[in-house]
Amino acid sequence: MSATSEKTLRVGLIGLGGAAERIHVPALRQTAGLELVGGCDPSLEAREKARSELGLDRVWETTEQLLAEQSPEIVLIGSPPESHFELTRAALEVGAHVFCEKPFMETADEAEQVLELARARQRLVAVNNQYRYMEIYRRTRERIASGELGRLYAVQCWQQMFHPPAKERVEWRQALKRSTLYEFGTHALDLICCFMDDLPEAISARTPRARAEFDSDVLVQATLDFPQDRLATLWLNRVTHAPMRYLEMRLDCERASLRLSLGGVARAAVEWNGRPSLRCSFVKGGEAREERDGRSEVYAKMAQPAFMSATAAHLADFADRIRRCDVSLGAAEHAAAVLRTALAGYASAERGGAPVLMRQPD
Repeated sequence: MSATSEKTLRVGLIGLGGAAERIHVPALRQTAGLELVGGCDPSLEAREKARSELGLDRVWETTEQLLAEQSPEIVLIGSPPESHFELTRAALEVGAHVFCEKPFMETADEAEQVLELARARQRLVAVNNQYRYMEIYRRTRERIASGELGRLYAVQCWQQMFHPPAKERVEWRQALKRSTLYEFGTHALDLICCFMDDLPEAISARTPRARAEFDSDVLVQATLDFPQDRLATLWLNRVTHAPMRYLEMRLDCERASLRLSLGGVARAAVEWNGRPSLRCSFVKGGEAREERDGRSEVYAKMAQPAFMSATAAHLADFADRIRRCDVSLGAAEHAAAVLRTALAGYASAERGGAPVLMRQPD
């Protein structure tokens, strides 16, 4: 093993809230070759909790203190999205690579400015759309890419739960007006584009005021047109009293349909394929099924939720690219395109659902 591949990279963490506790700190400590050298947060309570519960000895109030004291090679930004632009720019200016939580930026212009600076400084930027690193999605992408299922021509994606802004425990999430499509929807859009292996040509969306007491987008319906006459639909409902479904997807290919369920799965069904058969599923993390000729078969599953482990896998890939001096920004450019798609969805909703062209059809 070369000295380059063995190099330990120093990581500074910005934002010491719930995401740091549940995802970022455990993921960093699980990933070989990464050393968490300190963190920062303007909240005294968060800093004290980081010391007492997360075991972080070195914490500061400001980003400037963290960068000056520790000179991290990687900065992991886990603060609210309204701060991402200035923090990413500050980290790039001092020569650090940036691993940023989603949503990437607040505006498409901010995303382009960050990418331009990263190119100029020859630094790597990634956005933690970690779902694609989860087993059910990783394996699905491999199967589609192999061609064994034929052409993917349609994707349906939906979420249902009762989780309006008042249910959010984090203050900045409670205050978001553009919430469901922007804050969560970028995960769904990233997966759709990942499976389609392309970006949409157009999006039409509606965000009706389904419940008068909530003035954010608690209900989202969107249709995305992809090249080669392919279609995707998105339905996100945060005010339904139906059983919770964290994220469900159906992918229709020429030779089979795939059903992907993220979150706890507990279902039983009787199927008919010449004779009755009982199908049961019970997993806490999620599963992926192939449906063909009246039969359904699991091809990937996650016994436990994988948000932290998927982030660790993403971080390991990110660090490996840095060690190989690969600072190409294709993944960050894709994240910027996903952000533009979400923002175009809001533009369409403001026009009563009129389509917004992302690019001209081929």
